[in-house]
Amino acid sequence: MEARVAQLEEFAAETRDRLARIESRLDGIDAHMATKADLAELSERMIKWIAGTAIAMGAAAITVMTFVLNHAVPTAPAAHPAPIIITIPTPAPAAPARPAP
Repeated sequence: MEARVAQLEEFAAETRDRLARIESRLDGIDAHMATKADLAELSERMIKWIAGTAIAMGAAAITVMTFVLNHAVPTAPAAHPAPIIITIPTPAPAAPARPAP
């Protein structure tokens, strides 16, 4: 029974040392962990970036579609209007003079 108690005491001492090392590691980790406020701020920033990116991509898509639809199909050149022709009437020929009686 003495041997078993000695083993348990040795095991308890070893476990205490290991637990102390684990606690010291956790103390260091706590300083680097994010808080609820940090996570909320990160979430807000991500939402802003996602919304801004979506708006920018939508604007870019509309711009590209407008350009393609306006320039993809060649348009026929505008028909030139018929020229305006002005005719000047010629003067009536003078009547031949009659010989005097």
